[in-house]
Amino acid sequence: MYNIIATDKAIQANFILKMKIYELIYGVALYNNDVESAKDVYSQISSQISDWDTKIFNYWYGDKDTTLSKLLEFEPNRCRIIENVNLNTSDPKITKLPTYKFIVE
Repeated sequence: MYNIIATDKAIQANFILKMKIYELIYGVALYNNDVESAKDVYSQISSQISDWDTKIFNYWYGDKDTTLSKLLEFEPNRCRIIENVNLNTSDPKITKLPTYKFIVE
């Protein structure tokens, strides 16, 4: 799952990009009710976050400890993601767009 993050030099050099990819994986995992994968993303972030520049991280995400603790709120985050997806899918502008489905292996 994290192969691209581990091997792509552009991602390795940019922790904000890495965090955005982790957030995407985290969101998809929670949407699919895959808490184990969400926990794994949390583990990956928590093991690397201390190496990331604090000022830049604060600009994009806020306090590191707060960000980590929010990631541990799996069920509230899952509910929020599902609510946002449902809200977006009911928007007439969105319903006209092509649809895609995630394939979970």
